[in-house]
Amino acid sequence: MSTASWQARVAAFVVRRRVKPALADMADIARVRKAFSHPLPTPRGVRFSDDTVGGVRGEWVEADGGPARSATLLYLHGGGFVGCSPRTHRPITAALALQGLRVFAPDYRLAPEHPFPAAPQDVQAVYRALRVEVGAGRLVVAGDSAGGNLALGLMLALKDAGETLPAAAVLFSPATDLTGGSASLELNADHDAMFDGRQLVHLAEAYLNGADPAQPLASPLLGDLRGLPPLLIHVGQSEALRDDSLRLARKAREAGVTVELQVFAVVPHVWQTLYQLPEARRSVTAAARFLRQAEPRSEPEIVDVLIIGAGLSGIGAAVHLQRECPGKHFALLEARPVLGGTWDLFRYPGVRSDSDMYTLGYRFKPWLGAKAIADGPAILRYIADTAAEHGIEPLIRYRQRVISADWSPADARWAVQVERELDGGQSPERLTLHARFLLSCGGYYSYAQGHRPPFKDEAQFGGTLVHPQFWPEQLDHAGKRVVVIGSGATAVTLVPEMAKTAAHVTMLQRSPSYVVERPSVDAIAEWLKRWLPARWAYALVRLKNVVLQQYYYRMARQYPEQAKARLVGLVQQALGPQFDVRRHFTPAYKPWDQRVCLVPDGDLFRSLREGRASVVTDQIDAFTPGGIRLQSGQELPADIIVTATGLQMNVLSNVGLSIAGVPIDLSQALVYKGMMFGGVPNLASTFGYTNASWTLKADLTAAYVCRLLNHMDRHGQAVCTPTVDPAVAPQPFLTFTSGYVQRAIAMLPKQGDRKPWKLYQNYLLDLLTLRLGRVDDGVMAFAPAQPATPAALPSTAAPR
Repeated sequence: MSTASWQARVAAFVVRRRVKPALADMADIARVRKAFSHPLPTPRGVRFSDDTVGGVRGEWVEADGGPARSATLLYLHGGGFVGCSPRTHRPITAALALQGLRVFAPDYRLAPEHPFPAAPQDVQAVYRALRVEVGAGRLVVAGDSAGGNLALGLMLALKDAGETLPAAAVLFSPATDLTGGSASLELNADHDAMFDGRQLVHLAEAYLNGADPAQPLASPLLGDLRGLPPLLIHVGQSEALRDDSLRLARKAREAGVTVELQVFAVVPHVWQTLYQLPEARRSVTAAARFLRQAEPRSEPEIVDVLIIGAGLSGIGAAVHLQRECPGKHFALLEARPVLGGTWDLFRYPGVRSDSDMYTLGYRFKPWLGAKAIADGPAILRYIADTAAEHGIEPLIRYRQRVISADWSPADARWAVQVERELDGGQSPERLTLHARFLLSCGGYYSYAQGHRPPFKDEAQFGGTLVHPQFWPEQLDHAGKRVVVIGSGATAVTLVPEMAKTAAHVTMLQRSPSYVVERPSVDAIAEWLKRWLPARWAYALVRLKNVVLQQYYYRMARQYPEQAKARLVGLVQQALGPQFDVRRHFTPAYKPWDQRVCLVPDGDLFRSLREGRASVVTDQIDAFTPGGIRLQSGQELPADIIVTATGLQMNVLSNVGLSIAGVPIDLSQALVYKGMMFGGVPNLASTFGYTNASWTLKADLTAAYVCRLLNHMDRHGQAVCTPTVDPAVAPQPFLTFTSGYVQRAIAMLPKQGDRKPWKLYQNYLLDLLTLRLGRVDDGVMAFAPAQPATPAALPSTAAPR
């Protein structure tokens, strides 16, 4: 849910109805100029005076009274390089003047009568003249849309000439790349309330008149941004030019520039001209403050929220923050060079979800694919599309791994140590970030290593030995004899896929797992999609699947023997009466003591029936040059052995945590509401359900964190710490008997025996608690930012 004001929603609606049709064909420059010429209300209390500065006519805008002038501002209006004037942008310049700035707005030459580089030449002439007039005073620059392009290009030209740069710059929805390289031009073509981004090419052509659009003076985003002054960038989430801002922010930060970026929901392009909007007042006030005070950063960057990990959870969390906490400055760090997390890391044949996409997908983005049980590449595209549609991808800082984080009670923020991977085999660079809140979305297992138990004499094996987590891109299994060691979800996925071309595939398991067949296409979902809007159909199918999942899980836990008989009976029915289901598909444990493996469209059963695959339940004695010898004496011939032996769990991506330098032992901490830790301030971690789709809990976690942050803002609080009640009895974090859980149980945190410390593994219950329950529940302690004495620091340990 967006926090946009009702006024912004109305304004966007009116602009869409009245302005967008007028700008439907931007090749008609006269029509564009007419659409841009409508006067807008201007704040009172300012005076306008014509003047010529640097040979360019314009107007000064100054407050009649009020704050003392703190700086001189060169403001460059937008208008697609072909329209508008200082007069059309008086709502912005007047509002900035009322904030204590002395504003000069030049009436620079417009295209197509005066094509590139006429406008940049005018702007440079004005700036140099103002530089002389201001002398040692503070001179700053701001601009919107095309004016933002000119402001950024001005700074690059001044830098290249070795001249003094402005002290700071503000850019409202700047057009920074005239080559058309921003995805939002097309992605937001329908969402932008003012114009179709694909039409902007006509304005660029009229302005450039054949000049190279890739030159930095035309597309300053493509220039060298090192050495620029501090930048404040404001842009709307639904704007066609959104990614011009987001890409600029990322590139400038990478170049060492101090950048503050804020993305606003719903607002139309350059909404600051509608000064009555709460969002316009907030934007202009922040801009004026920034222009008066901003200095190049000499200390580590401070962000409101630091998201760790750009996988399924991290991208979702970023979208939630952007929509529900639009005033928050957040950073998203990803240790790998690409987004996607699990769905980019795993490349083994047939990789797919073990949950339906109607619940594995985000609440805010419908899954439109035909298959409910989707393959890995389709899921990766879904994540990437989400990041692109919401402008998240340009905000990701790749190849940056969080090493440690230390909470400072005095500063009420985390000092985060980051290791940034450099090109060319150079040693990683160490960086420091300060974050007021940490949100870990890095998953629950190590990306660096899987669980790989040693096998006797494995060095003797003459074939290929591979772990699914690190699948060789060039591995060809066609016509080969394959043994897959394991019986979990990965093995159940690999066997039928490899059996399509392999000579034969054997699934070698020490003990069986529960498996259940499910169609890859949801017939009800497909029917609903034919009759209902995509969002409605998605919501209904998501609700259906959640309710059914919870029902089947509860029945299985309440009546385990009946559930076991049903699951085993279905397998027997699929494989036929001659197959030894009792030996190969009848586990010793109860259903949902471990996760039930999914068999979409019965693919595993089909490969077994057709003889392309087989199951062997036995113990490994040793590897041999030609395969594996079992304890029964049987030998399995193999050209390829796949060790689908599981994952290596970790906690918070192995980030070392401390408070005031004292290490935190999370294995002794109680988990609060399934995401935070007793005694640990301003930190949340995403951990999905064991009995349902991961994203169900990830969505709830991100939404709750947004509620928590907004609650603190409303009440003037800076610190939130779950406080441990000594009466709460600690219990194991997970009750799963799966090997990957049992291997890590000692290092996992604890859950409690009552709310809000208990994990119920129940989405519907969590939905009520996290979305509707009180944030100030008597357990969460809030405090303003102030120094804390050591005695006031809460213990992180769970009661014993």
